[in-house]
Amino acid sequence: MRCFLRVGFSAAIWFAVAASALADCGPSQLERGTISTITHGGDIVLMDARRLRLAGLHYQTGLDHQSYFSPSVLKSGDQLAFGVLGENKDRWSRYAAMVFKLDGEKPPEWLQRRLLSEGRALIRPELDLGACWALLKQTEFEFSKNLPKSAAEGGRFTRVEGRVLRVGEGRSAHFINLVDPLGERITGLVQKRYLRRFKEAGVDVSQLRGQSIRLRGVRNVRNISVIPLTMVEQIEMIR
Repeated sequence: MRCFLRVGFSAAIWFAVAASALADCGPSQLERGTISTITHGGDIVLMDARRLRLAGLHYQTGLDHQSYFSPSVLKSGDQLAFGVLGENKDRWSRYAAMVFKLDGEKPPEWLQRRLLSEGRALIRPELDLGACWALLKQTEFEFSKNLPKSAAEGGRFTRVEGRVLRVGEGRSAHFINLVDPLGERITGLVQKRYLRRFKEAGVDVSQLRGQSIRLRGVRNVRNISVIPLTMVEQIEMIR
């Protein structure tokens, strides 16, 4: 079991789920930092100039405020504990991290959980998430009733679920055709070059007909009913 807290202050970090199967989620240690600014896009800039983003989240679009964090949630001067996932920055020089807000003697607040609970975010598959994916998925499910229907626009990240009507095969891809409870037809597109990684993870795309599944990904710009699938975490079986 990995220790999630190894910093120079005595605070019991409350983690959303204590199930042993999820106990190895996250980095081996947390750091402490002070917020300098919050960008309109929701990035956290620390006093030492490092930039953090909340790992595994995609912020919902169409919110009527400038930043995804209001001053009541995060502001300049607030103290954080954070654990970086992976070793590399993204192209915007941000580190992906699990982030907790510290507030005196109060229990630390897990920010990923707060945004999911308020319907401000969806979980998004990332290569560095590891066991944290299961934890985030369980957390999103806990608050799924709060999630608004994602905007059906090309280039937007979305989460849809429904029953698979058929699975078709083209020259270069498999097509997973499903219909959601409101009658919208969605196609999950899996390029054949990615099929091996799906099968190795226990998902046989050709056998999904009749199954109830959940897809997440970015809608195709030219055809909003198509969601390209490149990672097995983008397909979830609904029990």
